[in-house]
Amino acid sequence: MTTTRLIDLGKGEPQNSVLPLEYFRKAAEHRLALPDRSAFGYAPEQGWESLRAEMARFLTARSGLDVDPGELLVTSGASHGLDLILSRFTRPGDTIVVEDPTYFFALDIIRDRGVRVLPVPMDGGGLDVGALESLLATEHPRLLYSVPVFNNPMGTTLAPQRRRRLVELAERHDFLIVADEVYQLLGDVTPPLRAAGGDRVLSLGSFSKIFAPGVRLGWVHADPRLLTRLLQDGELHSAGGASPVTGAIMESALALGLQDRFLDELSDHYHALRRHMIQALSDTLPPSLRFVPPDGGYYIWLPLPEHLDCAALLPEAEKAGLAYRPGSLFSTGGGSAHCMRLCFVHYDEPTLTEGCRRLAAFLRPRV
Repeated sequence: MTTTRLIDLGKGEPQNSVLPLEYFRKAAEHRLALPDRSAFGYAPEQGWESLRAEMARFLTARSGLDVDPGELLVTSGASHGLDLILSRFTRPGDTIVVEDPTYFFALDIIRDRGVRVLPVPMDGGGLDVGALESLLATEHPRLLYSVPVFNNPMGTTLAPQRRRRLVELAERHDFLIVADEVYQLLGDVTPPLRAAGGDRVLSLGSFSKIFAPGVRLGWVHADPRLLTRLLQDGELHSAGGASPVTGAIMESALALGLQDRFLDELSDHYHALRRHMIQALSDTLPPSLRFVPPDGGYYIWLPLPEHLDCAALLPEAEKAGLAYRPGSLFSTGGGSAHCMRLCFVHYDEPTLTEGCRRLAAFLRPRV
């Protein structure tokens, strides 16, 4: 008896075959050939100045925003950056506003801080800033968490006029914006949210999405006055700057142009996979189902008829050799139950084709 191989279209991580083993080896050899052994000791809380200088050069060239090394704090990935911000700028009982739907692991990190979480709806243009403004008439949040570019899970990008309005609301109502921009360089480049007015924006970035997840190295890009508050963190005082050995290797990867070269290759690869999956879904899904093709990132958001519950359907889908992430996972109150998040970066084109075929066959009698 043969078992159908499960195709998990919800898995949000790259294929092992595209990870930059050779580039990492070259960067490590370059670093280890240097006589400087400082990377094996404690790093300054903000991260090594030479690493931040290379990161700033890279981000300035790639993002369209002039980045100063003094505006960067090195972290152990974007999740560490988010938790660090929450630890320094919130207290239990404070109000945090999040997009709904939003990245489900970020919700876990936020809830762990004992704060009150309030959702604001999303649409095809990203965060509904009008709904946020209505909420702010009665609520006084400390922070707003957003994935403004190639949103996880919806794949949307916050429209320019909404960006400006969001920053204006933060100024008027005295809250900070945490912009999770880990997908920002994976598609047609949109300037970081800080470009709309950066004094109240803390941008999270990570090499996990543009190099390899296991690197566990990222950054917070923010006004130095905000970084000063983050640098008061006790864990940073005890352990020093994040991931100094990995940071030294990534400094070499940046200095040698290896990160640039790999990001170009990765972007082309993801672009091809994205186009392929969009076409495969368009060719196979029942005509009644519509989705908005993303311009970058990792994800496609697929709404089904509202009477369907994707979480309840998942066990049946798995029996048919298919998995996805149900929309309710990304909602603070179980909303978006009729939606599913699909990912196009984890499989090659033939597997994506087969996964889309299975998905269409599974959905056809149900919609």
